[in-house]
Amino acid sequence: MTPEQSSAFASASGFQPSALTFDMKLMVGGVAIIVSLLILAGLMHLLDSHSSWDKTLFVLSVCTLSFVLMLIFIYVA
Repeated sequence: MTPEQSSAFASASGFQPSALTFDMKLMVGGVAIIVSLLILAGLMHLLDSHSSWDKTLFVLSVCTLSFVLMLIFIYVA
């Protein structure tokens, strides 16, 4: 982001973070999204089987992943 975009975003969001803190928060959020997509892609093989345990494990894993992402984004915000 350009400095003008960063300052416009900071003023619109209602907080004035330092540049390093703001960049670190953006990086942590981006890494969390990328890692969660890779984990979700790895879990997709559970849907191919016809076992009900695998499908239940998939649903539980997705719920756990969403909870962990929620905690990360609350911490970042």
